[in-house]
Amino acid sequence: MLQMVDDSVCSAIRQVDNVLFYIGRKIMRKLVRSGVAVLFLLIQVLPVFAAQGPPPPMVGFIEAQPQNLTLTDNLPGRLESSRDAVVRARVTGIVEKRLFREGAFVQEGDALFVIDDRPFKATLQSAKGALARAVAQKKLNEANVARYRRLIKSKAVSRQMLDQAEATLASNIADIEIAKANVIKAEIDLDYATVTAPISGFIGQQEVTEGALVSASSATQMAQIRQIDPLYVNVQQSAAHILKLKAMMQQKKVEEAPEMEVKIFLDDGTPYKHPGKLIFTDVAVNAATGEAVVRASVPNPDHFLMPGLYVRVELPLITLDHIFLIPQEAITRTDKGDILFVLNDDNTFAPRPVQIARSWKNSWIVTGGLQAGERVIIDGMLKVHMMRAAKVTPVPLQELRKQAAGQNGAPEKGAEPAGGAE
Repeated sequence: MLQMVDDSVCSAIRQVDNVLFYIGRKIMRKLVRSGVAVLFLLIQVLPVFAAQGPPPPMVGFIEAQPQNLTLTDNLPGRLESSRDAVVRARVTGIVEKRLFREGAFVQEGDALFVIDDRPFKATLQSAKGALARAVAQKKLNEANVARYRRLIKSKAVSRQMLDQAEATLASNIADIEIAKANVIKAEIDLDYATVTAPISGFIGQQEVTEGALVSASSATQMAQIRQIDPLYVNVQQSAAHILKLKAMMQQKKVEEAPEMEVKIFLDDGTPYKHPGKLIFTDVAVNAATGEAVVRASVPNPDHFLMPGLYVRVELPLITLDHIFLIPQEAITRTDKGDILFVLNDDNTFAPRPVQIARSWKNSWIVTGGLQAGERVIIDGMLKVHMMRAAKVTPVPLQELRKQAAGQNGAPEKGAEPAGGAE
């Protein structure tokens, strides 16, 4: 009985396996047919996309325009007064008065201090008395000489007495000249008792006060006056640059051009509104540093600048004619030379070797290899090389950067003008 049950179960299991096998074969056939259809569809569609390809990458370009550029050198310097006078005591005495306000503007000849002048008045009076005595003695000796000359004819006096009288008269004449000089010196000393301004300018703080003893022998410093319009600024410049400066100045002189201007910048980089003028270059070069002093005059009509102030001076070096300013990211520097990429009329591009003089701000100064009006690729060549694209979509550089800034949601980044753009 049990054997019959087992046979029935095995038979049922075999039937179920057959049914599952049949169903699985049907499903597999349908899947294979669907896969063939999909594969056929891909074979038909992919060539269409392959024929179209991705669009040419966009690149930013500028048009190269020639311009003239004056190269400059930015050097540090300190301002100093164009005229600087120290007021010193020229006689010895006690200071009685101060007649100026510290920091005020004084004119040449204005009284600044008064020194006790009573000793100088007494000395002057004594010198005048000595002069008067010498003049009276001269009159007496002149009368003696005249009398001896009459008596010598009758031999009433000896020749020796006449000679002695004439010598005494000559000595009196010399005494008069000495007395006159003493009078003049006494008058000068009396004038020096009133200390005056030797130049016009701004006077600083007083160095002595009322009641102080000043000395002529030690030349006591009493105050200082500075002229600050204009101011001078001295900078140290290399000898090679000075030679270029001289060549430029000589050229401008031939063309009857004005003096060469220099730009002044404050310590924080703020430009000063009045340009300076180059007025002086030293005749000798420091053997240790190879530099010499260059001086510029800086107008200061509103007295904004002060002596001793640290500034930077932008000096012209040389003027380059017919050059191109190309942003540095556009040029690849290699051992074989410097190259950039130029657009063709069919939107293809080609490498172009160029000659570079030096850098200028964020650009290279290109002196050869470019023609006016050529389109130079500035941005996008990295993507072009990665895609191995043969053609590009040229877009003006500023527009390309505007688009990039708009897509990133950031404010537009200003691009420095290049290639002649102002």
